[in-house]
Amino acid sequence: MRSAWWNSTADVNAGKVPVMATRPNEATTQEELVSRLMHLFARTLDHQGTCLETLELTYAQAKLVWRLEAGDTPSLKEAARRCGVDPSNLSSVVDQLIERGLMTSRPAQHDKRVRIVRLTGEGVRVRKRLLACLAQNPATGSLSEAQQQQLLEILKDVA
Repeated sequence: MRSAWWNSTADVNAGKVPVMATRPNEATTQEELVSRLMHLFARTLDHQGTCLETLELTYAQAKLVWRLEAGDTPSLKEAARRCGVDPSNLSSVVDQLIERGLMTSRPAQHDKRVRIVRLTGEGVRVRKRLLACLAQNPATGSLSEAQQQQLLEILKDVA
């Protein structure tokens, strides 16, 4: 016997993925969750764009600055791995940050073909400003400290 939640056209649609489940409570919760996450994502991207514009950083530059700690000296290859990009795509970003005085680059002592990157003092200050700006996200800023902590715990479980 077929479960009550499955629609009566199941035989006609056998093998097809339904566009929407017909379990009212489950589908509504899942759809609302996705909708609210997408809305939060969009608001966060808008805020991120404002921060990057204020600091005059491109997304790629900000991503690299964010991935490096003060005093951190990864190879270009390692920095690219942290950013989730190919090293050849990061090379020009590093050059742009060097030109702005936010980063230095030098050959590695063990292998002159390996390029080592590091934030300058100004790069560390820009990184702190970037993180401070991003932390002022209006989408989550209106939450109480307890609500922010609760959201953080949920996000730790899923992200």
